[in-house]
Amino acid sequence: MKNTAYQIFKKPFFGRFARPWRWPETVAQDQWQRLGVESQSGATIAALLATAHTQHAKGAVLMSHPMGVVAKGFWMKYGHAELLRQAGYHVMVFDLNGFGESTSATMDFPLDVLAAGQALQAQYPELPIAVMGSSMGAAMSVCAMAQPKHPFKAAVLESAFPTLLHFWRRYPIPKLGIQLSKILYPAGERSLRPTYAAEHLVGNPEILLIYGEADEFTPIKDGKLLWQALKQKTQTEFWQVPGAKHTHAYAEHPSEYAERVIHFLDAKLVDSNQNELSLE
Repeated sequence: MKNTAYQIFKKPFFGRFARPWRWPETVAQDQWQRLGVESQSGATIAALLATAHTQHAKGAVLMSHPMGVVAKGFWMKYGHAELLRQAGYHVMVFDLNGFGESTSATMDFPLDVLAAGQALQAQYPELPIAVMGSSMGAAMSVCAMAQPKHPFKAAVLESAFPTLLHFWRRYPIPKLGIQLSKILYPAGERSLRPTYAAEHLVGNPEILLIYGEADEFTPIKDGKLLWQALKQKTQTEFWQVPGAKHTHAYAEHPSEYAERVIHFLDAKLVDSNQNELSLE
């Protein structure tokens, strides 16, 4: 009964993305290992794991997708996963519940990020773990970092909205649903609010925020609201990308994106991990 109510509530938000998932045509399937992860949201999360192309991996990165039928395939289709693998990182892509090949459950999407992150940590317990998120996946990753026992030492987050209303304000029915949830289930709305999560981060995960100047859905001014909240709690960098549309900074500036993102991950995961080991 509870899940049925959630399916009805979720339909105006995500119903158009409930399509069979297809493997991106240009991606070799034999390089990816399938995993099923149980989430406290009540869903079974579909994940794919691929190893670094280098002999010795620097760390592992969980990749949390934006809304869309392509779901976890976003990172494979547009080259982000391959970029990280070439740079020496193992990667895991996964479907948030109700997307792609994951089963549908509640709207506790941060618990899906948490479960996938913990599963990745279990695969590579000796390596530092980061999360990379885009749009919805980025926002839910912020919220996941307010959860106890999250494994993330750093985060690269593109096009993350500061609150649900900031993203859905242009859509009347979802907007009304969020406004009602703030009255009827305020704890649930807070659990999905990145600016609230920013005030309650667990640990000290350092963050790189990325926003495109041509982004109509999460404009620069929305990004700076989240930046202001996050930098009160942890070191947070902000990259404003000229000409980039929603979730497509890599496509607009591939060389600079690669340099900034890999340098950030190397500094926050590899260098900091070596410093910690030298102190032991």
